[in-house]
Amino acid sequence: MKQYIGLDVSIKETAISIRQDGKRIWRGKCASDPQLLAAVIRKRAP
Repeated sequence: MKQYIGLDVSIKETAISIRQDGKRIWRGKCASDPQLLAAVIRKRAP
């Protein structure tokens, strides 16, 4: 099981895409704050 996380970063907002074994399992956006990004990634990509 391989997971990949893609980030499209801008000043205000970051788009996040999480893929597992080649299939997208989650896609969303959050504020471009390092702590918020880390929390979202930990929650969605264990």
